[in-house]
Amino acid sequence: MHEQETNPLQLPDGFRLLPGEKLLLPVITHDQRIFDGAPSSLEQMLRLTRSDHPDNIGKNGPSIAALAFETKAMANEIVETPDHLRLYEIFFGRDGLRVAIDLISSYPELARATTLKLAEQQGVEDHVNREEELGRILHEFRDPSDPIAVDLTERLGWDWPYYGSVDATPEFIRTLTAYCKRTEENRAFLSQEYTDRNGNTQPMTHALEMALAWINRRLSSNPEGLLEYKAAIPKGIENQVWKDSWDAYHHADGTLANHDKGIASIEVQVTTYDALIDAAELFEDALDQTEQAYELRAQAERLKQTILATFWTEEKGGYFVLGTDRDEHGQLRQMKIRTSNMGHVLNSRLLSGDDPEMIRMREAVIRHMMSPEMLNVSGIRTLASDEYRFRPGSYHNGSVWLWDTHHIAKGMRRHGFVDESDELDRRLLNVVNTTHMFPEYVRGDDSNTPSINQQTIIVWDEINQRENKVDQPPQEVQAWSVAVILATKKRLQRRGVDLATYDTRVGVSAA
Repeated sequence: MHEQETNPLQLPDGFRLLPGEKLLLPVITHDQRIFDGAPSSLEQMLRLTRSDHPDNIGKNGPSIAALAFETKAMANEIVETPDHLRLYEIFFGRDGLRVAIDLISSYPELARATTLKLAEQQGVEDHVNREEELGRILHEFRDPSDPIAVDLTERLGWDWPYYGSVDATPEFIRTLTAYCKRTEENRAFLSQEYTDRNGNTQPMTHALEMALAWINRRLSSNPEGLLEYKAAIPKGIENQVWKDSWDAYHHADGTLANHDKGIASIEVQVTTYDALIDAAELFEDALDQTEQAYELRAQAERLKQTILATFWTEEKGGYFVLGTDRDEHGQLRQMKIRTSNMGHVLNSRLLSGDDPEMIRMREAVIRHMMSPEMLNVSGIRTLASDEYRFRPGSYHNGSVWLWDTHHIAKGMRRHGFVDESDELDRRLLNVVNTTHMFPEYVRGDDSNTPSINQQTIIVWDEINQRENKVDQPPQEVQAWSVAVILATKKRLQRRGVDLATYDTRVGVSAA
């Protein structure tokens, strides 16, 4: 197998150049890797967690972020795995936490292992090149001698571990509290001791309190009480959220968000709101700290009101905007684009209850999620197809991520929209059955069949004076994707569904 340079005319359907862009050659076409049948989500989760049996998932630590398929899974020929499919064979804070919480019902020990590992690596000082802060949860954990780590340090100035994430810390709180609330026995985990980065022995309650203190400092120091991000070093991650592509945060006219000042993303605020509520419940029920619980609930309520006032727009039938940035005077500006991020609000307490306004908001969000502009054969597009920067193969500006759609589906089920949720789950299962992999993401085009990028396409953006890799193949076994498929199959089995006869074709009623 080999990679070939491609004639620029042989570009994927839906590809387009934006004003000020030009195609950089060569375009690389990657040979398609063909696999024997639909893979097993359980087998791949065992690989990702280095486990020899399902009962041992979590015993050897958290999940790594991604893997390529082993060559023996390939049909007809034995080949080496190309480097572009082996980018993330390490531990990421956000990724590990999302895997753990999606599988907490079936494999709760993975949540224990993941939060314990992150507590051990929690920030203990302010260190600029690591973007470390007291109480902050890491983004990316690499050995400094790892070739990719060496390259990132030389090119971008990162030190290790790297902490450039704003959402890993509230996700840590959510996962830790979810684990501890499951059983009385799990609550004892709060007394579990670990050794922090300074070599000190601490209980898990210390890690929880440190994470909450980090959030409190961020919210209290912000003029509007938002959890914003801004890279601390010149070449740090510009968008310190799950959609971390440099062009993912932009305005309706395509203008990039102002990264010289703070940016607040809708789903980060919502996750933080839920984290504060979760922590309040744990402090009250498990730690008998009612005063602390009261303060956390009050802080959560202030944040809720800020979210509703700051991120909602009545345009286009009403929706939650992607986020806010600031103009040169520091004034907040909404990024009025429709993205999958708004769907994360559904899987939250934020819009719960029978208040007519809350009902109106969540129904409006669901209408957008299921609209032709947002929904395709594989799930929910990251960016609506009629937005300026939409491209079907773009990493975060048009593709469909399985974990993202699954998270939205869970939110729909939370509010009683079971048919819509089941339909999204069916589309996700169809992606795996069609591609025979657990792709990091799939194309957000209008085809009738799920498909993945087969090319690496780079353009020069004259306006922003930088290269942009607008198409690239996804990782083959992405832990988020494996986790949501495994969780979905477990849920269907609990409903008594025979997976061997379950029809995953789009539009077919659930069994």
